[in-house]
Amino acid sequence: MAIVPGDHQAARGAISMDRQRRRTVHDIDRTPSAIIDGMTTDQSASWVSTAATAHATPAAEVERAFRVERAVGLSSSEVARRAIAAGPNELEAAQRTSVLRLILGVLREPFLILLIGSGVLAVLIGEIRDGLLVLLALIPIVAADVVTSFRSERALDALREASAPTARARRDGAVEDVPSIGLVPGDIVLLRAGDIVPADLRLLRADRLLIDRSALTGESIPEVGLLEPDRATAPLADRRALAYGGTSVVGGRGEGVVIATGRASEVGRIATGLGTVERRRSPIQAEFDRLVRILFVLAIGLIIYVVGIGFARGEDAGANLLAGISVAIAAIPEEPLVLLAVILGLGAYRLLRRDVLVRRLNAEETLGAVDLIITDKTGTLTRNRLDVASVRDLSGTLSGAARLVILGEGLRAEDDAWVRAEGTAPGSFTAALIRAVEDAGGDPSLDPADLLGSIPVEDGRRMSITRGRGPDGIDELAIGAPEEVLAMAAPDPREANAWVALVEASTATGERLVGLARRREGGPWLLRGLIGFADPLREGIREALQTARRAGIEVVIVTGDHPLTAGAVAAAAGLDRDRVVVGEEIAAWDDARLTSELDDLQIVARSAPDQKERLVRLARAAGRTVAVSGDGINDASALHGADVAVAMGSGTGVAKEAADLVLGDDSFATLMYGLAEGRRIVDNVQKGLVFIISTHVALLGFILIATVYGFSQPLFPLQILWVELFIDVSTSVAFELEKAEPDLMQRPPRRRGVPLLTSPLLGRIAVAGGFSAIAALVVMASDPGSDDHTRWLAYTVLVVAQAVRANANRSLRIPFHRLPPNLFLLLAGIVVILVQAMIPVVPILADAFRASPLDLSEWAVVAAIALAPALVAEVVRTATGRTWVA
Repeated sequence: MAIVPGDHQAARGAISMDRQRRRTVHDIDRTPSAIIDGMTTDQSASWVSTAATAHATPAAEVERAFRVERAVGLSSSEVARRAIAAGPNELEAAQRTSVLRLILGVLREPFLILLIGSGVLAVLIGEIRDGLLVLLALIPIVAADVVTSFRSERALDALREASAPTARARRDGAVEDVPSIGLVPGDIVLLRAGDIVPADLRLLRADRLLIDRSALTGESIPEVGLLEPDRATAPLADRRALAYGGTSVVGGRGEGVVIATGRASEVGRIATGLGTVERRRSPIQAEFDRLVRILFVLAIGLIIYVVGIGFARGEDAGANLLAGISVAIAAIPEEPLVLLAVILGLGAYRLLRRDVLVRRLNAEETLGAVDLIITDKTGTLTRNRLDVASVRDLSGTLSGAARLVILGEGLRAEDDAWVRAEGTAPGSFTAALIRAVEDAGGDPSLDPADLLGSIPVEDGRRMSITRGRGPDGIDELAIGAPEEVLAMAAPDPREANAWVALVEASTATGERLVGLARRREGGPWLLRGLIGFADPLREGIREALQTARRAGIEVVIVTGDHPLTAGAVAAAAGLDRDRVVVGEEIAAWDDARLTSELDDLQIVARSAPDQKERLVRLARAAGRTVAVSGDGINDASALHGADVAVAMGSGTGVAKEAADLVLGDDSFATLMYGLAEGRRIVDNVQKGLVFIISTHVALLGFILIATVYGFSQPLFPLQILWVELFIDVSTSVAFELEKAEPDLMQRPPRRRGVPLLTSPLLGRIAVAGGFSAIAALVVMASDPGSDDHTRWLAYTVLVVAQAVRANANRSLRIPFHRLPPNLFLLLAGIVVILVQAMIPVVPILADAFRASPLDLSEWAVVAAIALAPALVAEVVRTATGRTWVA
């Protein structure tokens, strides 16, 4: 069995089991408002009313309201009738998006429509090779976008899997295994250790019933199921009279009447929420959308301009249209989608090496903009494992031999430390005691023959008693809620007050306390001490939270645990334990009040599942970029609504299927590594984007100016596509290997609405691209050779200048000579130049590109033009220390 700690909000009234709690309208609203959609009978209305207050209603009244007798259950005919009205006890299947629909969605992008039109037009005017190349260029672009967009939407499937496939129900007076999908309101369900609760139940019998509700409430310690009604305003985490669907039975046995199935259950309410939240475009996606809209309009205007000039001069219609196609290709940047897909793919591989599984690639770059993390406590900040934190008596905190004696007696007071069913693990408290005894140098093994009897935890009593042979003879040991152990031991008033004061002082630590008493055979009960249990903080959490603060990222802990427990963990993690808000308080705040409190919020205790989702919704509405971490069913709706959803590897399938990232080691410190990686990715995407757009400015500027000055067909579509899809992509992807810059986690997050291409960067792009365009035009105008040779020389200037610029501008903040080497980027630049030199000497390539070899003097001109702006920029940046970012 498991120990049942006391409720430490009432330590001063240790003899009394009554607890004082605050009322909240929110928790009344949280209960199912309807059991079955579409039921209109008087009986159905009665069920709805009863389900809403079942936790606060005596078990017998709930039984009568559902017109069922526990000893008999529903009849088969009644089950059939109710099944028609109630529908199946399952969740609706998620709607999947087919690959074909994703592809069609991508092809509706304006710039792709323009490219398709350009390719088709080229084929129609007889330029079949160029036209087919334009159309073939769409394949990597579309594939990259589909890969980044396509993900398995299986959150609702996982919610169904979290429910038990079968249930043990009593029908027609007999117990039978039935599919959980067939349960109806009023069914009598039997529970035992190892079961998953198949629907929301009002408990009718509880024999040492212990339920792990952490997946639903975030409460790290299993709770004992009780028959006595809860208070009407009890939050979900305190409703001991109910067993919720999807939670696990870890000990004992019980029976309950089904009060809610399918979508009306607590899990169903969460599932319904999953379908109502829409994901927002990631920051870079939004940036690309804006950029493409601008460039699309610009491209249309430039096409009309170039084609109009050609017709005005009386040029050949085919050549004129081909020039328009070249302008379209030069104006629209196809590379960013490929760049983003490749960088995110490599980033996902890098994260996987740190035990972070990326399920949605775009989440990586969204990490770089996160300014608020809403995290649960159990399993993320803590180990999700109880350990003995302290052993105390009236003399103070015990250590050494005295501590070991109390730990040994506490272990002997647990009946599952003596005898357990085969294949079952000890309860969480017993396991903690076993580890503590071992750590103290003791032997935790017990001989079952020494156990002479036990009285387990039962409904209405929150302590257990064992009788057995101990080191110094036969004795009895009692362990459980401090108030109950104290009441049984009944010391004299002065000693009782001292123990009450000790309970109060120990309670302030946030530990879960149990009292221990002992009596020798025939003697009085004597209080032996208090044992405190806690879920210890993970390694590196304090440092990770400090890193978050330095990076301008706020962290809010949302947990189902007791406020004192949450506060203790917060204090251990370096947060302010006094800034704890209870979920009931938040429920009473309207949206405006809660939004105004977001900046000061640090810890929310005793929270309900929809409160985390509400925090996410309001924070996003306020312009925040929100990451949510969680591991339970209760986290699913908040995860689904977050900008970045992070699940724990040991969490429920529900959480993992709703997540963008899954942390294999469950650690918040690993999440902080992911945030740093996200920022590095955004930095490198920004560098690649600057490089790509400057290339397009150079190409487009060259074509437009050359056209104005009478040069016919300055560049051909194949030449432009070669720059965009080979040179640009291969070179810019090398930026992924750039290491994080030193101030990466000292900067504030990039806020939504702040463009990747700031005004200084746009100025830099215009200068760099414009210089290359003008230099190529000067070369083209001054070369006395043939048109094709002149064109190829100018084209080579553009290509080599870009290869040099990529290496010279690896950082937007730090001069080139201070950067660590990026051999891959250097190699990419060298390969680009070598391929450019090789094309004219390979006949098939020379014909396709209309290329001719350059002599040494021409290569010298190319090198001078390519290196000059890079050297000037390096000198200016070193001398002034000016950043090109803001």
